[in-house]
Amino acid sequence: MTTILSPIPYKTTANEELAGETIIRIEASKFDSIDYQEGRPSISYVNCRFTTLHIENQEEIEFRDININFLNCYIGDLKIKEIKSTNISLHFSSSIISGNINNQNINYVGINNCIINNNIFIQNINKVYISYTEENIFAKRWINLFKSINTTFEQILPKKNSFFINDCKELTFQFNEDSKTGFKLSDRHTTGEKSLHYYLTNEDKNKLSINLNLKNSAGKGHIISKIHNSILNSLSITGNFEGEIQLENSSINNFYLHNFSTDKGAIFFDIKPRTISDTVSTKLELHKSNLDNVIFDNFSLAKYAEISLYRNKFGQSTSFISCDFPNNFAEFEKIKTIENIHYPEKKDDNYYKNRYEVFLKLKKTVENSGNFYESQKLQMVSNEALKQIESIPAQDKLILWVNSFSNNHGLSIGRPFKWLIIVSIIFYICYLWTLDKIFICSSIDWNLIGYYFSFLDITHRTDFLVNKNELNGLSLFIDYFNKIITGFFIYQFVASFRKYGKK
Repeated sequence: MTTILSPIPYKTTANEELAGETIIRIEASKFDSIDYQEGRPSISYVNCRFTTLHIENQEEIEFRDININFLNCYIGDLKIKEIKSTNISLHFSSSIISGNINNQNINYVGINNCIINNNIFIQNINKVYISYTEENIFAKRWINLFKSINTTFEQILPKKNSFFINDCKELTFQFNEDSKTGFKLSDRHTTGEKSLHYYLTNEDKNKLSINLNLKNSAGKGHIISKIHNSILNSLSITGNFEGEIQLENSSINNFYLHNFSTDKGAIFFDIKPRTISDTVSTKLELHKSNLDNVIFDNFSLAKYAEISLYRNKFGQSTSFISCDFPNNFAEFEKIKTIENIHYPEKKDDNYYKNRYEVFLKLKKTVENSGNFYESQKLQMVSNEALKQIESIPAQDKLILWVNSFSNNHGLSIGRPFKWLIIVSIIFYICYLWTLDKIFICSSIDWNLIGYYFSFLDITHRTDFLVNKNELNGLSLFIDYFNKIITGFFIYQFVASFRKYGKK
């Protein structure tokens, strides 16, 4: 059964239930002798339910703006392909929708506070605006809509809401959160009547599963994509974007950049996972992307549970500013160089070599951004990866191991100081034992404590404690060997202490 609707401008269609296929046909004849009304949608559907909805337009329409508005509607499967007139815009508000909007003649698509029933594809649109605004969640409207399709808020809230936005020139995706929670009664600005609002609780927001997938091809006229203040389960950005990317102040559990590049630049500012717990595995994947002209600003890498950096290009214009990197080698282990983050066990044959080179590139990029503190961590991780490459000579691995043990590749001041004290005390006790100056029950020479500091001085004379004729071969050996080991730890301590002065 197919129902064909030919809507009349500025006449609202309300409370209709249309099973089967429905075609809304926008005809030029319906706009004859109709004056444009500023601020009013040209065609409105309120509280309507469509099983399958087609919107088509087969002719040019001379009218200032044709805005088709759906309010509190259910659209099971939306199909929009055949649109000829270039002045048609679509707006969906407080509705449950899914389907495919694909036509380059559509001027604008707006989606506000909508629940996506599985997926919606938006392709080849000039301008897309998607928003979630807590101040206009009208509870009674939603309750009635849920009742009409035999569901509840609790059942539908955790379902996947996936947006697939391909080759759209301008995109804005944003949230507007409110500090209020639960049901609130407030006045309507237009009528003065009381209306029941609902503001999401923190528990509600944690259940949200909104997924945004952006894909763009070169030569499609991309201008800008803005994602601000958003709460997302996942964000995937793929392809070549000729315009600018702005991703700011957003909480994203799973963030993927695949084969990504941008001509005018991208900024990822204040990005972190929205859920930080042992039970939720949050992922960050940068895969075969050109990160030149990309700025990572206040990006919390340390808070993601799994990270993959695979065959990316870091250019002169790549910047890491105030980024939160892991603090120690154990935490850096979660940063891998694998082809697919969902299959962490599948590693390349040259996994550690790739890991070493990736961290070196990342270290240089971070250092060029002026963040010498984080760059030293990356140098440490790259050295640890180098140590695990099979082709590295044994003597080089020994050097790397010794530096890792002694001062954590120049990062730890406390480690060489601790071992300096421990080793020197052990050698001093052994030295005193060879001279019969210790473990004597009849008396204790407290001056030996003071002489320890002379022993600690690697330039001390061999007869600093006793005459040369009282020394023996073992005591001289211990004294000499102590100077070597103590000198090494002193050097490692000084090297760590000067880590901010090294070039």
